[in-house]
Amino acid sequence: MSKLSYSYEVKSELTRIFGKTSKLLSAELAAMLEVGAVIVDGRIEFVNPNASVARKVVALTKKIFNNAKIEVAAVRTKISNKTMKYAVRIFLTAATEKFFVETFSTKYFEKILMRPSLGVAYLRGAFLAGGSVNRPEKQNHLEIIFATEKSAEFAKNIFKMFDLPANYYLRGENFIVYMKEGDSICEFLGIIGVENALDRFEAALNVKEVRSMVNRIVNCETANLNRTIDAAQRQIDDIKLIRKHKLQLEDYMQDTMKLRLKNPDDTTAELAAKLFVTKQGLLYRFRLIHNLAEELRKCDDDEDF
Repeated sequence: MSKLSYSYEVKSELTRIFGKTSKLLSAELAAMLEVGAVIVDGRIEFVNPNASVARKVVALTKKIFNNAKIEVAAVRTKISNKTMKYAVRIFLTAATEKFFVETFSTKYFEKILMRPSLGVAYLRGAFLAGGSVNRPEKQNHLEIIFATEKSAEFAKNIFKMFDLPANYYLRGENFIVYMKEGDSICEFLGIIGVENALDRFEAALNVKEVRSMVNRIVNCETANLNRTIDAAQRQIDDIKLIRKHKLQLEDYMQDTMKLRLKNPDDTTAELAAKLFVTKQGLLYRFRLIHNLAEELRKCDDDEDF
């Protein structure tokens, strides 16, 4: 049995949430019909591959319209006979047709933008009908598909009402409203009320943040280690060149060179402790050694020339 997608889990939880007023129910149904329905042969037809989502359209319709005539049919897709889609057919009456027309009017959109609670209900419906979100363990991405730019712009304004940084782009014939920030997706899930899905997303986000922090620390330590190794190797090369020329330096310089050759893997701080000098004092000695080695290299180059 294949593992259910995270989007499916979120939607399954959403289908069990119902608004407490008729206005909230209407806003959610309006979004679902706007995203996933068309008017065909005297009926509103909503098609979705998720049976739970189809059932919620039926439940919302029955709560809003007492005498609504509804049919539900399961149809196989043309691409694969194994894949099912569920069609909810709401036959038009004066009430249902008026609702369908009014919910796509500018006046209705303005009403939703003035009421955050209606905005929440609208986002629930839009996500149920045309939304998806990646598993929290993967790259952060949430999107909702709309048929028109007007609808996508309206949805973007609802996201903006909750300070969520959504944008949209054209993909094929549809407009995709999306978010890619993990914290924003968490906030969206919290706003629409999916507590279980939110807990899972937050836990996964925390794990990713910890892993990212560990990786940064490891990378930083690796970079520091590489710099230490490179610096030690340069110091050893300088010391070997000075010894090759058999130069006689003061005792404290000779001690420094001997200790570095004897401890090629030690950091500057570790060497300084063994010599009972400060780190800055030891670095000064190595600068003197390096400058002397550079002079010797110039002399060697001149002789070769």
